[in-house]
Amino acid sequence: MTAAELQSMSPINLTSLPEIFLTPAEHDQLSRLVGDHEATGAAGLLQQELDRATVTEDRPAHAVGLDRWVHYSDGRFGQPRRVKIVLPQQADIDAGLISALSHVGAGLIGLPEGESILWPDPSGTVRKLTPVLVEDGDPLAWDERARHQSLPPIRAPMASR
Repeated sequence: MTAAELQSMSPINLTSLPEIFLTPAEHDQLSRLVGDHEATGAAGLLQQELDRATVTEDRPAHAVGLDRWVHYSDGRFGQPRRVKIVLPQQADIDAGLISALSHVGAGLIGLPEGESILWPDPSGTVRKLTPVLVEDGDPLAWDERARHQSLPPIRAPMASR
């Protein structure tokens, strides 16, 4: 899907899209996934995001990346949802693992916490996606951030003896 097609199907102003950040490895994996040919649907949306992404080794720590858990709101449900954006072969919706080739995955990838994007769903209805918390890999760091954001802390499982 081209930027013109996206703009024609929704009131998204492409000049006001929030900046997104990807590491070079993520950008490479996702670029290989969608290929060089113009795609449609979620793959086309992901291509658009890859074209405008800021690619840096120093991706902000709280920007949505591949294989990171994110809590997001989508403007439809009262409670944030928790998902991990993964490559399609790893997707398992029952486990909260969503494909980067899904509409939600393509919309969230690279977005920093607190930034919102107006994004189409498969029916073309536009909704507002907002990452509210990107979990750190280190449970202690996440616990510290949760304390400042009034979120319940997580506890690392105790090692078996």
